[in-house]
Amino acid sequence: MTKSRRINFDESIPRMIERLKSEHIVFESNLVRVENSIKMNNIKLATQIVQDMGEEIIQHAVEEEARLMRVIMKNAKDESSESIKIMQEHNWLMNFLNNRLTLIKNAATSSDPAEHEKAKGDLNEFVDNLRRHFKEEEQIVFPLTLRSESAG
Repeated sequence: MTKSRRINFDESIPRMIERLKSEHIVFESNLVRVENSIKMNNIKLATQIVQDMGEEIIQHAVEEEARLMRVIMKNAKDESSESIKIMQEHNWLMNFLNNRLTLIKNAATSSDPAEHEKAKGDLNEFVDNLRRHFKEEEQIVFPLTLRSESAG
């Protein structure tokens, strides 16, 4: 895993959002690798890819909460409920990375076919949820942040 970077509060919000979108593209390429590994029945590799992404995903989420939600709550609080719900999805993500991923890693080496299938299902759920989450951010959170930042 990479070393955490500090949040750059000097980075403009429009520039930050462009960077976050670029990070989504990189994450997506890794999600495709996870899917391909699952299709090849290589749960161990799929788990390793997710684990390798973990710290960057967490940093990404922390930045969104620290910077974007601050702008939304300051300048568009009455429009914030949907964005708040989307940011709360980070809790599921953290739980998956910190707890469920360990169980999946153990299942990857299990001789029990049921455990192996459950691990595949959990990894597919992670991929689907993360994709949906990125889409929601790009369609709801990012535009609201940009609108409210320019209004503030």
